Amino acid sequence: MADLSAAEVTREGAVTRTTHEDQARAFSRWIQYADSIGLIDDYFLDNFTRGQRIKLMGAFAMAMRQARFSGKAYDSLAEGTIRNSISYVVSSFRDNDRPNPTKDEDGELGRLLSRLFRGFRHEDPNPVQQKALPVIVLKEIAKLGTTETQRAISQLSIAAFFFACRSCEYLKVPQAEKRRTAILRLRNIRFFRNGIELPHNHPQIEFSDSVSITFEWQKKDERMDTVTQLRSGDALLCPVRRWAAIVRRILGYPGANSDTPVSAVWRFGRIDHITSKEMVHALRAAVSSIGEDVLGIKVEEIGTHSLRSGAAMAMYLGECPVYTIMMIGRWSSDAFLRYIRKQVEQFAHNVSSRMIRFQFYRHIPDPAPRVSHLDPRTRNHPNNAETRRNVGGDRSRQATLPAFSLFH
Repeated sequence: MADLSAAEVTREGAVTRTTHEDQARAFSRWIQYADSIGLIDDYFLDNFTRGQRIKLMGAFAMAMRQARFSGKAYDSLAEGTIRNSISYVVSSFRDNDRPNPTKDEDGELGRLLSRLFRGFRHEDPNPVQQKALPVIVLKEIAKLGTTETQRAISQLSIAAFFFACRSCEYLKVPQAEKRRTAILRLRNIRFFRNGIELPHNHPQIEFSDSVSITFEWQKKDERMDTVTQLRSGDALLCPVRRWAAIVRRILGYPGANSDTPVSAVWRFGRIDHITSKEMVHALRAAVSSIGEDVLGIKVEEIGTHSLRSGAAMAMYLGECPVYTIMMIGRWSSDAFLRYIRKQVEQFAHNVSSRMIRFQFYRHIPDPAPRVSHLDPRTRNHPNNAETRRNVGGDRSRQATLPAFSLFH
C-alpha cells in the first residue's frame, strides 16, 4: 500500500496545479452537461458503445462551442479551447480506467469529432499574432524610465530580450498563465570574466565577459538548462550590463537574497514584483512614443510575446544560424518559426538579389526516374507536413458510411 501511495504522489507531481485545476473544471462542465441530458448515473458512459461515446463527446463539444458553461462575457469558445477541454475530460476518463471516449476502433480521433473540430476552425477568426518588437522600442523604454519601477521594467525588458525569455520566467504573471516554468531568481544569474565566476557582490560584475542564466524548470520538463550571452559592447543594449544592474538593484533591497525573483522591485515600503501587465503597458507606451506609423505596429498588437518574438526576429535578421536561435530561445523544435514575422520588411533582405544570382542551372538525369520513399515531400509520408496536420482527420481509405441516429 505504501508503494501505491508513493506512486500516486509522484503521478500528481507530474503535472502542475494549473493543469489539475483545468482538468477538474473541464470534467465539472462534462458532469453539468451529462446531468442536463439525463446521464446522472453514467458519467463515464459505461453503457454506451464506442460510436455513441464519440457522438456524445461531439454534442458536448457543441454545447461548449455555444459557451453554455462559460461566463456572460463569452458568446462562443474557440476550437483550441474546446479541444483542450475535451482532452482534459479524456484524462479524467483514463484516470478512472475508462476507455478514451473520443477514439475510434483504430485508435484515431473519431471521424465525427475530427470533422466537427475542423468546422470550428473554419468558423473561427484568424488568430492575431503579437508583433515582434525591434530594439529601438527597448531604448525608448529606457529613455522614459525615471522612477524605480520604470528603471526595473527597462532593465528587465532588455535583459529578457537577449535570452528570448518567456514572460513567466522574469515577470509576475496571473495564475491562469502559469505553467511548470519557474521564474528566474538571483541565484540563476552568473557572471564570468576570463573564465572565472564573479560573485554578485563583486564591484565590477558589469564588466564581466559573459553572463549565464540557468533555467531551472521549463516547458516540456526541461531542467537546469544554462544559456550564455557575451557582452555586446553597447552601453545600454548589453545582456551583461543589464543583468548586472538587476542583480545590484535587487540586492540593495532590505531582505533580498539569492532566492529573490528577478521581478523584484522596491515600492510601497517593501519588495513587490513587476507584473506582465506593467510590462505590456510599458511596451505599448514606447511604441506610441515612437509612432505606430513609424513601426507599422498598433499598440493593441503588442504583448509580452512581442519581446520573445522580437528576440527571434533580431537573431534571424542578424543571420544567426537556426540552431543558435533554437538554443538561445530554448526551442526544442521548429516551433520558433512561429516567432519569425514575415510581415517585417527586412525579413526578405537580399532575398530577391540572391534569387537571381544563378540564372542558369542544369539538371543531371536520373538513370531511372523515380521518387524516393524517403522523400518527405511525397504524399502520406509520416514526415510530410500535410500528413501531420491531418492525423486523426478524414482518411481516404475509409468508406463513407450512412448517418445513424445517436443510439442506433
